[in-house]
Amino acid sequence: MASTSAQLRRLGAELRKLRELSGRTQGDLGQVVGRTHASVVNWERGKTKIGKSDLACLLAELRAPAEVRKGLEELRVAANQGRSPWATYGLPDWLRPLVSFEEDAVEVQTFEPVLVPGLLQTEDYALAIHEAGRHKVDPEFVERWVAARMRRQLRLVDHRPLRLHAVIPETTLGLAVGGPQVFKQQLAKLHEFSTKENVTIQVLPTDRSGFGGATSNFLTLHFEDPAQDSPLGCFDSPLGGYMISDEGDVATLVAMFDDLSQLALSPKDSTELLAKALAEQPG
Repeated sequence: MASTSAQLRRLGAELRKLRELSGRTQGDLGQVVGRTHASVVNWERGKTKIGKSDLACLLAELRAPAEVRKGLEELRVAANQGRSPWATYGLPDWLRPLVSFEEDAVEVQTFEPVLVPGLLQTEDYALAIHEAGRHKVDPEFVERWVAARMRRQLRLVDHRPLRLHAVIPETTLGLAVGGPQVFKQQLAKLHEFSTKENVTIQVLPTDRSGFGGATSNFLTLHFEDPAQDSPLGCFDSPLGGYMISDEGDVATLVAMFDDLSQLALSPKDSTELLAKALAEQPG
């Protein structure tokens, strides 16, 4: 079943198509239904839910066929009534759309300039990161957020495994987060996943130049039908994060990732380097 965020996004995409075919503007339609221009923008982007009467009014104004109105109303109901399985984890507002879209994605490309990407972290490594950031994370949420991260990783091993392509700087392999034992277990997990068919890990050597522009972490999400669900991007930082839906901006992130991938070691050489780094750990 599609996630609530994905359903809202799909509904918004259909509304946008209908509006563009009619030649109407977002501001024009907002006036018709007595809503602001921003309301229509957020509906089309799948950021906010739309009421039954607002949807009916919009579809009538756009002269949508009866079968289209019926289908979009059913989608609206499903999106508005759906309860996210992530609600119990107390995730921050900015993170909820990401984990929801992640459930529907078929591929994620991710770059982290300092830490191991979240989808590849061990529980102890993730706990060490969150505890180090306790100045911004309420202690009562730490265990729940770590549990959510572990649950997200199940997409890598479920019946329709997510394809994950990660580029990790070589310096990350020397940053012993959580102490020697925790970090050794983390390296072992990275090495194990680097051998999986649906996971590609590339290490970016310290002597490679040309990636100075990639100074912060980012990821892109890709979906089964790009014509219906275009790729998305996401940034996050110690102060929060945000989703990126603008097609031009997402295309820039994809190009940046491609550049990093070209500079990094091959997957085979990266697996060998991970094995070497693991062998050099004490204990």
